[in-house]
Amino acid sequence: MYGFSQIGIGWQVGVPSGWGTYGVNLAIEAGKRGIAPALFFRARELNFTEAQAAALTTPLARHAHWHEVRKQGHVDLGFPMLHALGDKLDFPDMLHGLNGKPDFGVVFFESATIPAANIETARRFAAIITGSTWNADILKRHGLTVRNVLQGIDPALFFPASRTGRFAGRFAVFSGGKLEYRKGQDLVVSAFKRFQKRHDDALLVAAWHSPWPEAAQRLSASPHVAGAPPIKAGRVDVTGWLQANGLPDHSFVDLGTLANAATAELLREVDVAVMPSRCEGGTNLVAMECMACGVPTILSRNTGHMDLISTDNCYALDFQIPMGQVTGRADLEGWGESSIDEIVTKLEQAYADRTDAAARGAAAARQMTAWSWAVQIERMLGDINALI
Repeated sequence: MYGFSQIGIGWQVGVPSGWGTYGVNLAIEAGKRGIAPALFFRARELNFTEAQAAALTTPLARHAHWHEVRKQGHVDLGFPMLHALGDKLDFPDMLHGLNGKPDFGVVFFESATIPAANIETARRFAAIITGSTWNADILKRHGLTVRNVLQGIDPALFFPASRTGRFAGRFAVFSGGKLEYRKGQDLVVSAFKRFQKRHDDALLVAAWHSPWPEAAQRLSASPHVAGAPPIKAGRVDVTGWLQANGLPDHSFVDLGTLANAATAELLREVDVAVMPSRCEGGTNLVAMECMACGVPTILSRNTGHMDLISTDNCYALDFQIPMGQVTGRADLEGWGESSIDEIVTKLEQAYADRTDAAARGAAAARQMTAWSWAVQIERMLGDINALI
């Protein structure tokens, strides 16, 4: 079926992040189709389910081999190689010398301004695989060959199910993702603070930890919160930050670092999710997982979120201040600043009309059944096969 029997994955598989989850599911789905994944990078601590670990036994055992291959400096591989590109299409030094047959770039960029030199470097790739229509449209305007393949969800983990009552008696508001200015957790804190004053049963359920705690320092640019959260012992002090912003101790819970599988169980316990990102280079994997579990989700109508939003499958934050125009910064083209008033309004709507909220969650869950990793990776492998 495919013209290749191996594929190189040029990013860290198993790290608790969107990239890590993407790599795990790509490796598993490729293996199911008889394509051996060559893992050049892996996390030190792997967060796999039992089924994932079993499916990746052989690729993980071969990781040491591919790690040594990468250290040789210049290697001509006899199979397609997927290179993880950074923001602005930056090409990581650690991937130089790995030459696939052919090479593909994979990107979820957040800056719409891409240096001319990076555009020229990107022309070496057979195609750039993007994770959102927003990313794809920008690269197409530069004349690059693009294949847009959205991320997926694992339907064996993320699906609607009965609650266990973990947050019984509370109106649980979930917010997840790497803590940083781009993700808009400052907007969540400001909106929730107002909402909680009206509803003492409201509970903010925060899953904001990531392997990159320093990213949270960019929140110092926000006028909506009391500075950036401190970092203690290499971790963001979420509790201290929320306390400093005036949230009562009983009004929030910091979940710490969550494995992808553990997230699924947690999401079924919450009443609504809030994702007011200023920018998403992809479709926001956490938002997709919320929707797949039937959680009514509040989404900013900008960048990668545009691929998720349809009629009545979420609460869309329609009012968006165009940050590129307002700031005069071309790198923020497409970014949107959501209205705190509108976030509060959507929270009130979900709180007051639980039947409507449930209907939106159910519509989202139905939508996500067609967005499994199996479907999305099949599409990616098909695009790669057509270009080799």
